[in-house]
Amino acid sequence: MLLLIDIGNTRIKWARFERDALGPQSAAIHSDWTAAVFAREVLGSAPPATRVLVSNVSGARMAEIARTAIQRQWNLEPQFVTSTATAGGVRNAYTEPAKLGVDRWLALIAAHELERGAVCIVSVGTAMTIDGLDADGRHLGGVIVPGPDLMVSSLLQGTSDLAQRAAGGSKADGLFADNTLGAIWQGTQHALSALIERSVQALQQEVGRPVVVLVTGGAAAHIEPALRTSFRSVPDLVLRGLAVLARESPGSARV
Repeated sequence: MLLLIDIGNTRIKWARFERDALGPQSAAIHSDWTAAVFAREVLGSAPPATRVLVSNVSGARMAEIARTAIQRQWNLEPQFVTSTATAGGVRNAYTEPAKLGVDRWLALIAAHELERGAVCIVSVGTAMTIDGLDADGRHLGGVIVPGPDLMVSSLLQGTSDLAQRAAGGSKADGLFADNTLGAIWQGTQHALSALIERSVQALQQEVGRPVVVLVTGGAAAHIEPALRTSFRSVPDLVLRGLAVLARESPGSARV
């Protein structure tokens, strides 16, 4: 049995992988976690895994927490995945492949296995990333912008009076709001959804055919209601990418 872990900036997701099948995804906010909390929440009382593959974009602190918990409880060294030039039939667009966020890399790998056609991958979390992938597995590059929560907080914290005016407000459907908090949230939602739609158009022009849109990430629900383009929601896309790598290197200590 393998344990696959996706550590994002705000949330951690994990699932077990056995008999070539990915189990259900669990998720939690990890901001105040210690190694003991990690062990309790992620490892639990289940039998030890034979391998643990980790995607981590949250920095050294969470990497050390994960490593300490897994070593203490299972006497096992976790494998921290990095972005490479090629894997899973995908070719990285970055001239320095390791500088592509590993979560984006794994999402590309999973998308290529799921669709085998041109894909626009949208991940909505602390940041929102959009990546293009052609039918041959060639990564076409991507864009990064603040995610919805970060975009809203930047306005509330970076202006002199919006936070005060937003107090007591509420979100609603549609574009135009009748209160400041709603105006901020609805503006954020529609700005990000418009960027997704523009990216889909640009990608379709580049590949010369319709593309599939895959949406993932813990904040995706903030954006999906405003999207006018068809899409498929895949909450465990990064974990699916880890599963592809696990199958490619079944006994390897390095991935």
